[in-house]
Amino acid sequence: MLALAAANAVGVVLFGTLYAVAGARALSHGAFLACLFVLFAFITALWVRTEARHRGLSPWRRVGRGVVGLVCVLAITPAAVLAPTFWLDEQVPREAGLHDVRGGIMALVLITLVLVILVNLVGFAVATGRAVLAGRVAPRAP
Repeated sequence: MLALAAANAVGVVLFGTLYAVAGARALSHGAFLACLFVLFAFITALWVRTEARHRGLSPWRRVGRGVVGLVCVLAITPAAVLAPTFWLDEQVPREAGLHDVRGGIMALVLITLVLVILVNLVGFAVATGRAVLAGRVAPRAP
């Protein structure tokens, strides 16, 4: 469960970094889309590999571990990013400009969480497909 949460946290950090770099206009649209595709595939492969360590568990326990790992990241990420942002916004003068970028930060958090949810859904589909194929290919003991 913690390993899947860590894989999801890696996804949040990497997707957030990619979107922040793209938002700073440091990437062309083509480079951004290529990086997004590669990053999505990489994080999905990381998630599937992490989840595969628990093949011996029942399907419901495996789903439960994945859901708990996702919920941990969905709850902790906004708290870890937005709470300090709002606190800092109250501490610094308005002229510092933090108030103006809060919306962008909230959008960045939302986008990264949606992408991590998509990674989990694709990861569940890949893990299920692998389990079905392994069940059909593997000979059954009498």
